[in-house]
Amino acid sequence: MIWRILSLLSIPLVLWAFWGLVRQVRKPQRLRALTPVIGIVMSLLMLTANVFILHRANPTLLGGALLVVGIGFGLAWGQATRLAKEGDTVMAERSALHIIFWAVSFAMTQVLATFAPASWVAAGLAAMFFSAGATLGTSANLFLRRERVRKEVRPPSAQVG
Repeated sequence: MIWRILSLLSIPLVLWAFWGLVRQVRKPQRLRALTPVIGIVMSLLMLTANVFILHRANPTLLGGALLVVGIGFGLAWGQATRLAKEGDTVMAERSALHIIFWAVSFAMTQVLATFAPASWVAAGLAAMFFSAGATLGTSANLFLRRERVRKEVRPPSAQVG
């Protein structure tokens, strides 16, 4: 019962975080080296917390397989974020679809954890494994691409004489 209460109490925090992500869509933002690392750490923490809290719903091998498939999906999906170099800064323009996908899978897991029997919660937790994998893959993609873009040497602009 306490886990259900904690799950319900976390909803406003998640909605606030989601709103912050939505505000970033299609607006160029500075992509710092730490930004993708935070995505990796937070997705692992959220997955670990949900597995711990929802211990009665064990997705077993399905969860691990979905995590791996999600990582592959995320690595490919990371290409949807456009990167550009402006001076010494790498700018990123994020896609809305990944954020929407993450929000739907997270919301489904939370609703199932709060109101559904254990077998349904396992399905929601499986979706969380895929979503965490997608975030891991996307963040890894952005980290690697950011480093490539950051190291690009731009030719000097032609001077008008």
